Amino acid sequence: MKWKFTAQPSAQVETEVTQRDHFNNDDVNLSETIVREAVQNSLDADCNESETNIHVSFNFLDKSNGLEGHFFLGLFKDQIDHARVAGLDTDSLDFDNPEALIIEDFGTTGLSGSVNSKDNNHFSDFWRRHGKSHKSGNKRGRWGLGKLVYSTSSRLGAFFGVTKRKGENETYLMGQTVLNTRLYEKRTYPPHSFFSDWENIEFDPIPVPIKDVSTQQSFIKNFQLKREMNAGLSIIIPFPDKSFNKIRMLAVGIENYFYPILTGKLTLQFDDIIVSKDNIRELAHQYATNKFEQVDLLFDFIENIQETTDDELITIDPSWQKDILLNENHFLEEELKAARKKFTQNKTVGLSLPITVNHRINGLKTSEIKVFIKKPSDLAKGLDIYVRGGLTLPAEEKFKNKKALGVMIAEHKDICDLLGDAENAAHTQWIQNTEKLNKHYVAPGPIVKAVKQSIVSLYKVLAEVVEERNEEALLDFFSYRNPDNNYNKKRTKRPPKPRKGIKRSKKRINVSQTEDGFSLTNAEGMTEETLPYEQKVRVAYDTSKGNPFAKGKYSPIDFTVGKGGSIDIDECTGITVLKSAQNEWVLRFDSIPFCFSVRGFDTNRDLIMRLPEGKKHVEEN
Repeated sequence: MKWKFTAQPSAQVETEVTQRDHFNNDDVNLSETIVREAVQNSLDADCNESETNIHVSFNFLDKSNGLEGHFFLGLFKDQIDHARVAGLDTDSLDFDNPEALIIEDFGTTGLSGSVNSKDNNHFSDFWRRHGKSHKSGNKRGRWGLGKLVYSTSSRLGAFFGVTKRKGENETYLMGQTVLNTRLYEKRTYPPHSFFSDWENIEFDPIPVPIKDVSTQQSFIKNFQLKREMNAGLSIIIPFPDKSFNKIRMLAVGIENYFYPILTGKLTLQFDDIIVSKDNIRELAHQYATNKFEQVDLLFDFIENIQETTDDELITIDPSWQKDILLNENHFLEEELKAARKKFTQNKTVGLSLPITVNHRINGLKTSEIKVFIKKPSDLAKGLDIYVRGGLTLPAEEKFKNKKALGVMIAEHKDICDLLGDAENAAHTQWIQNTEKLNKHYVAPGPIVKAVKQSIVSLYKVLAEVVEERNEEALLDFFSYRNPDNNYNKKRTKRPPKPRKGIKRSKKRINVSQTEDGFSLTNAEGMTEETLPYEQKVRVAYDTSKGNPFAKGKYSPIDFTVGKGGSIDIDECTGITVLKSAQNEWVLRFDSIPFCFSVRGFDTNRDLIMRLPEGKKHVEEN
């Protein structure tokens, strides 16, 4: 067919594709990533017409749907040997029973830009670049790596794209395979190769779309594409990964894109199931209850936000940005009183938070985010949602045991630009210190932190008047481990119950969570008779496997305590710090009351604490 493999020039540095783990790891899997990548690219390609609804479909095809085995076999005749020597299990592929995942979007522009020369538009970004993108503002894909998920999702390491641009009659077909660097017939080949025609072969060869009309028509017919009259992009993934699960993908679509679906911007389709604003509640009840335990309360909240006008929002003084964490001093007295009253009455409170960004080229720009919060009386579990241009970032959720619903919405271009540069490759969370941020902005870290903490900060301001005791508030923050089991066994959320007949001693130390740290204070069991009392305090970030306190697990790159370390002591009253190094303090409690409070831990990671049995302090002679 049209595959062309160009050997690695000896004068060029060999490179390997090492970023696949961004899209298939302990935090995200391919079923999630394929949906997020496809939908975010489609939202990016919006035709910019307010009445336009973007529709993205995911269809699984096989022989029963009309896929032809001989067409598949001919399509990969030249590619399969390269896939085999690159380490893919091609022997398990049954070409008599072909399979494909078809992803198509409608209501979008298609891949714009030149098809036969390299420019800074979407066609070149998609096909001719890796690790680089020209998206900005509320455009959601920013790393230029996301399309790697398409080849990663294929057991042949290949995918095809068919695009039709708005206002044009032509249809453009290309394909790409991304394989490990490999030795084939005594020559080394780089990862990327194309299914395409070629132009300018003698001087500077460039892959261009297939020109043969019959080949285009065969693709459209065999893969049942709906591209003849519709602008947009179709992606064909042959022999999709076996881990793909249509129901899980449907759930991921609802969990990650309920916001643009509810607001009428987006509809999704998974085979014959269509998700729209008219039925998303019903489908969320069926498929997304693991994420949304009380669907109706959340969706009522989102719809209420959509009905809120800008005049109803409280505009906060710009000085809040310097303080990073929102507090009551940033409100006018009457506005704060009214907001707290609405919060206690289970009504939605909305803020407009002005933000000034300092772009290294464009200078100072004034932007804003909007934050909404509500405390429904019958809410069982809280949820905070962070939205940038329609894309939610699930790894930013922090509420845990706070019983409220919160949403941060960033839609203004300048703050979207900055937050986009702060996103990780999988677009699930913001990182305060990235190369892109520091390249494009002056002092961007505090802005990212302020946005990340905006909902929690607002909750703390409003919740001061409705604080309630929650016996389980710290179960997800400090983990208890069953002493009868080793660390490789399942960790329990609660401490083991004491055996009958054994009287439990009174607790000596209270442990409390703070925004980015913890505090220790005296409990009932700590008396004057027990003082001075010596206590070790060890901390670590939780790990997916093994004991986080085991030898070799702690890294000073994560944090260090003591002089010159990254963790700050906020308060140390009635206490002497005997030792502080790496991830451990040795404290001497001298008087009651006492308080030891620290901050500076990563709010995106789970902090684990150990308080070994303390002892009466004895001065050495």
